[in-house]
Amino acid sequence: MRRKLFTVTASVSLCLAATLALGGCVVLRPGASANEAGAEQVEAHTQIVELPESVRDRGTLVIGSQLASPPLIFQREGGNKIQGINKDIADEVGKRLGVKIEWKQFPFAGLIPAVQSGQVDAGMDLIGDTDKRRAAVDFANYMNQATSPLVRRGNPHDINSAADLCGLPVAIVRGGVQLDLAEETSTKCVAEGKKPVEINQYGAPGDARLSVQAGRDAAFLGNTPVMRYISEQEATRSVFEMGGEATYQLQPIGIITSKGNREVHDSIQSALDLMQADGTIAAILKEWRTEDLALDAPAKETK
Repeated sequence: MRRKLFTVTASVSLCLAATLALGGCVVLRPGASANEAGAEQVEAHTQIVELPESVRDRGTLVIGSQLASPPLIFQREGGNKIQGINKDIADEVGKRLGVKIEWKQFPFAGLIPAVQSGQVDAGMDLIGDTDKRRAAVDFANYMNQATSPLVRRGNPHDINSAADLCGLPVAIVRGGVQLDLAEETSTKCVAEGKKPVEINQYGAPGDARLSVQAGRDAAFLGNTPVMRYISEQEATRSVFEMGGEATYQLQPIGIITSKGNREVHDSIQSALDLMQADGTIAAILKEWRTEDLALDAPAKETK
């Protein structure tokens, strides 16, 4: 059965309202954000913006990732081969910008610091575009993510939504947006006279999954595409299942770059815009069976 997610973001709606009020609708970049005055430029690029000369001369675009978020980005067991949606998208970005992609591994919480310190040119994982993160780094968005619970096969705690987590130990990855959902859910539990959620944070997704598998945590609040992948793969579907079909925290995810590296951001964004326009990103998402997490198509220009 096809899963459905609401993919119209509030930020895109705001941009539409703002640009229409100015007498015309520009082509909006999917997943873009804008303030109430529409001051942020969100027109999609129609041609490639070249990388800075220093990056072109080097011949590589260095991207940081935790490399442990299938089907987005992961390493095949028994080898060093990287694969996933992010790799396919990054490879195409590199091709269009004329450079090779080099991956460097970091824990999720270390990705923004690695980008800010210049250890990498960009970061690409399951990095949700939030106001807090946007204040620290720039985003070039390419798809949506959401949050879902993953539980042990058989669902021993009968978890079908976040509301069922009251009084239970729940695993999240340190630095992820799921902390907000866990804390909000816990607050609601207490307000309803129930026990709070016991929130346990882990440094890596694998550790969080193992805690659920071992029964130490009742559920793992993680990114929807990853949770689905784990529940459907032959190697793991006998161990895990989804804790219901409910999804939370729908938001765009993107490639992050430092605030002082706007040239690299614009180059990456231009490649993604063209890939969005010509259907390349849609084809990659379809190949990985995540097409329901595609960003909304840009609004067409009107006069």
